[in-house]
Amino acid sequence: MGIGKRIIPRCQCEPSCHRPPLPGSPFCKVHQRRCTRKAPLSGYEPHYNPSEYNKNVGIKESQNCFAYAFHQKALPAHCTKNSCSAPFHQPGMRSGYPKWSDVHGKRCPDLIGRLLGDVPSIRMSTFTKKCPRKMTKAAVVTDEKEDYHFYRQDSNGYWSHKPGSTDVTNKDATGRFIYDPQLASRKYRKSSLNYRNFCGFFCLPARKRIKIQRAGRRTKKRS
Repeated sequence: MGIGKRIIPRCQCEPSCHRPPLPGSPFCKVHQRRCTRKAPLSGYEPHYNPSEYNKNVGIKESQNCFAYAFHQKALPAHCTKNSCSAPFHQPGMRSGYPKWSDVHGKRCPDLIGRLLGDVPSIRMSTFTKKCPRKMTKAAVVTDEKEDYHFYRQDSNGYWSHKPGSTDVTNKDATGRFIYDPQLASRKYRKSSLNYRNFCGFFCLPARKRIKIQRAGRRTKKRS
């Protein structure tokens, strides 16, 4: 993803393509007009509508990347649209895993185990595999020493995410649209976070209310 402080983007069309993408684009010159490798839609993907989270400060402050990927946007009972200090949803809290402060590092196997514990109906997948009916695709990555991060696929075929309590966005660390989160730039200079570990794609229920749990303190580092 980069060397030192320098961020080196790559084309997101094919894993085998290491050509640099054009300015503002996820694709290189060769794949600019056509990329045959796609992440097929199930037809149940959410629309990309960042104002649902960004418009009200209380909602933006109370929902993190995990909540966003799992379609959570309800305002906690004790919060207002102008302010909220509720702790974020955290993977594994519903299924009884230890708090992140009690474990060392955020490794991919632990993240996947927590997700399956919280939502047993999750199915592991790939970029090119279509999710079953009534399911939609998401992806999880980690900066093993610091943080985890989630992305979700939207109805336009591209991907979006919500870094911490900041705005929902459909851009990667270099400001390019996210066509494949595994190939997108995930190294952030400002926060020093580098989500170098790609843990995998998975399908989750799309229109069924998913129960996940809030717990723990917020991290100060955000993308």
